[in-house]
Amino acid sequence: MAQQEQATHVMHRLIPAGDTCATCHKAVSDQWKASPHAANGVECTVCHGETTAKDFAGKPGLSTCEACHADQVAQLKSDTFMNGKTCVSCHQAHAFVEHKKTPAVDK
Repeated sequence: MAQQEQATHVMHRLIPAGDTCATCHKAVSDQWKASPHAANGVECTVCHGETTAKDFAGKPGLSTCEACHADQVAQLKSDTFMNGKTCVSCHQAHAFVEHKKTPAVDK
């Protein structure tokens, strides 16, 4: 799934009372539950917006990631190797793990 600079806006149906995003998107919700976003309380609406909004983002754009991950997006945009790539080029949108930090090497 390619991520674009700007979101792809779609019309989403109203979620009936008592239902959640997971009612229709169970597999995606299960993936999300195991992600750092879930562990940090980043709900569906943080990235996608409210389902009743005209600008509901079916596929959030890179600018959505930038709101919380400005340093990482700036690095991605400035790296010539990453030219044309976005966050989801390497990280699945709903099922990803944090990068393991390598210890600094003493010289």
